[in-house]
Amino acid sequence: MINPSAQLRRFRDEMIPVVHCVVLLLIGMPGAALAATPESAAQAGVETVAADEIFLALRINRQGPEESVLVLRRRGDGRLLVRGEDLQHWRLRVPSTAALRRGGEDWYALDAFPGLTYQVDESNQTLSVDAPPGLFLATSLPGQDARFSVPRPAAPGGFVSYDLSVGRADGLTNAGGLFEVGAFNAWGTGSGSVLARDTGAGAYVVRLDTTWTQDRPAQLASLRIGDAISTAGSWGRSLRFGGVQWATNFATQPGLVTFPLPSASAEAVLPSTVDLFVNDALRLRREVPTGPFTIHDLPVVSGQGEARLVVRDLLGREQVISLPYYASPRLLQQGLREYSYEMGFVRNNYGIDSNDYGRFAAIVTHRVGFSNAFTGEAHGELLREQQTVGASGAWLWPTAGLFSASVAASHAKRGTGELVALGFERQSRSLSFGGNVQLASQGFTQLGLQPGELAPRQVSQFFVGANGGGYGSVAASYTRQDYRDRAEVELANASYSIRVGKLGFLSFSVLRVLSGETKTSFSLNFTYVLGERSSASVSAARDPTGNQAVIQMQRNLPPGDGMGYRLVTGATEATKSERVGADLSVQNAIGLYTLEAARDQGQTGVRAGARGSVAILGGNAFASRQIGDAFAVVQVPDYPGVRVYADNQVVARTDAGGSALVPRLRPYQKNTIRIEQADLPMDAEIDTLEQDTVPYLRSGVLLQIPVRRSRGGLLTVILDNGEALPSGAVVQIAGEKNEFPAGLKGEVYVTGLLPNNRLHISWRGQHCEVNVPFRPTSDPLPHLGTYTCTGVRP
Repeated sequence: MINPSAQLRRFRDEMIPVVHCVVLLLIGMPGAALAATPESAAQAGVETVAADEIFLALRINRQGPEESVLVLRRRGDGRLLVRGEDLQHWRLRVPSTAALRRGGEDWYALDAFPGLTYQVDESNQTLSVDAPPGLFLATSLPGQDARFSVPRPAAPGGFVSYDLSVGRADGLTNAGGLFEVGAFNAWGTGSGSVLARDTGAGAYVVRLDTTWTQDRPAQLASLRIGDAISTAGSWGRSLRFGGVQWATNFATQPGLVTFPLPSASAEAVLPSTVDLFVNDALRLRREVPTGPFTIHDLPVVSGQGEARLVVRDLLGREQVISLPYYASPRLLQQGLREYSYEMGFVRNNYGIDSNDYGRFAAIVTHRVGFSNAFTGEAHGELLREQQTVGASGAWLWPTAGLFSASVAASHAKRGTGELVALGFERQSRSLSFGGNVQLASQGFTQLGLQPGELAPRQVSQFFVGANGGGYGSVAASYTRQDYRDRAEVELANASYSIRVGKLGFLSFSVLRVLSGETKTSFSLNFTYVLGERSSASVSAARDPTGNQAVIQMQRNLPPGDGMGYRLVTGATEATKSERVGADLSVQNAIGLYTLEAARDQGQTGVRAGARGSVAILGGNAFASRQIGDAFAVVQVPDYPGVRVYADNQVVARTDAGGSALVPRLRPYQKNTIRIEQADLPMDAEIDTLEQDTVPYLRSGVLLQIPVRRSRGGLLTVILDNGEALPSGAVVQIAGEKNEFPAGLKGEVYVTGLLPNNRLHISWRGQHCEVNVPFRPTSDPLPHLGTYTCTGVRP
């Protein structure tokens, strides 16, 4: 009898020499196996070794296990190699050592990483890797959301805003109104404002501003044609002019950080949570993976402070990094530029004369962040009869504060002149102080000075402030202006304020006029908080005319509809009279209305006012409170009475046509508008309840919320034999793609119906059609009747 086991052993012994020969032959063939001659490896530019492929479950820094990964185990020394693609997936840095090239991929030995250790658990087929943080790729995180939100182009529309008042006192009646009219489209916004007054002795109307503005957020710039205000720079003076202005407008990208902010770097041994505290207040929380990380543009407050980074890993271990900083909005980030180019006619007597334009001027201002510690500026003013140019700089010394300097020179018919200015400021949580001094020669001139007016010889300002925490805060300032053609002005002011527990706030101030006849004034005020919107205050004051005291109680208006008031009573020593007054304010969806009454020195006066807007968009006009910087018209067609929310506050309800005006949106920022689902009927088909919109300044956007009536109904379908249509049969409206499955008892709910409908029914390759009429009703789930499907069998 033949022994099978003996035969197998004999076959194995005979085949071993054959296998050895085959392996030797394969090794000897260039590039044919896992090993190659040094000469062939050099020619290919890669390193190859004999290795086995194995799959292992991966754990990195005790996290995992993750998915199984393919590794190579070298024969002989047992070293493990992993693919470069996997290293990138694990965020490990690729070592500089030579790679093994196999299967078109690069493989790297794990022991080539300094500080990395690994262990293979053969029983569980697990690879455990412990890598120090420095071996991981660095993570870069923003400290603030600086993403640019592209504004939605404005639909053609317009608005009218008004602020009206009428009053009577001392037998005289006076009335006035401030009006603004605007129109907008995708090319920009045009607006004009006028002031109308009737004093009883005469009436007049004055045009204020007329401007067409085109904001270009992608360029961080705005074009203004018409009335505008010039850019003053560090030493110039702003003025009104009529002409053209092309200028940087950082407000078109509110998330952009324009001034240098500190960054913080650290290492996380394990995935961690990072908390940023600025002056002991939590300002930021981020999740970071294992490895080094940097958070840029930390959201710190201006001035000097300390940022504290707390890194807490999954095991609860913490590391704390302290970072002193100094941030100043007067600087520009390195490489950032700010400019303003203007030309036009200087406006005189603004608010008095509608069209008093004088000298032609061209003005240029350009600022550059040369580094995060130095910002330079050039400013020039060119007129036919005078020219003024100058340069300025702001330099940050973090341990000291911000230094600034300006020099300027002018040329005019009366000669040349010079200006020099120096400044310093230091702001911190506990103590802030600073000052600036500006000196000008007699011949110096600039825009903002009338022809022939002499520049002040000296303008000096100094301030100091201290925050004592629970002990209150104190501040003081000193101002001096020396003129050549009139008396100097010299003032000193000091104040102290403190929170008195939960009762309220106490403040004291003193003002002393040091020039001419010296005068001193004192004031003391205590405000008692009665609630979220209510407060009462008592104040006393003394000045050269005598003493006075006032008691006041007020309730502020709510954000939405509501009422507010103010009650005042007081006495004045100088006039030996008592004063009483009362104000009432009422606010609703279409306006703000005020009524005031007061009696002082034996005379009584009353005044009434109204403020609001009318917006025109989407072919409709809407009355509203003043629209603010931007607005939206929300359309939910055919659904009246639906509540509309902005920032989770109810701001409007849709009218009979399903439209509502949402005022006071934030321009160039995301505004979330949503509607209340509970206000919609059951048969409403809803794609989404909310939309985000980014409007332009002084413009409106049209938002259509995708809600529509389902125009649906329930019908029952039976077969020729009287049985119900089987569950799972498919019903379609002829010409439509939507499918409606049949339910129990042959019932089918179909939406999107027209007055007359042909329904196509399918079941196991069989088909039939039925004609179903539809008439809208108030019933959200109408039953359309029973229909017979001919030709379909169960």
